[in-house]
Amino acid sequence: MSGEKIMIVDDDEDLQVLYSLYLKGESYEIVQALNGQEALDLLEKERPDLIVLDMIMPVMDGEEFFIKLRAEKKMSSIPVIIASINEKIPQRLFGLGIHDILRKPFTIDVLVDRIRKALNEKKG
Repeated sequence: MSGEKIMIVDDDEDLQVLYSLYLKGESYEIVQALNGQEALDLLEKERPDLIVLDMIMPVMDGEEFFIKLRAEKKMSSIPVIIASINEKIPQRLFGLGIHDILRKPFTIDVLVDRIRKALNEKKG
């Protein structure tokens, strides 16, 4: 069906498993990272079509990762969906091109729908 690569960056391993199972069922290829540093290390090799990003993580949080991602010219156009329990998303991130925000908890159907929309918009 799709074959696009989705990177899930979240320190909650149970959510990683849940997201991966459902998204693989939708024919997405999944790459997982437990924090922002792990995600940065994987980016060059994996080249995701979209990133689902938690904000509160150890080692490197979502805010720091997002800023570093946007500073990389060849990675700056990757759509990012922030998936966070945190009500307050730092204002400076909006200017860097957050594609969408999902407040945890959300249903897996909502996640799949938002991913589809973001990837369709990316294609133009």
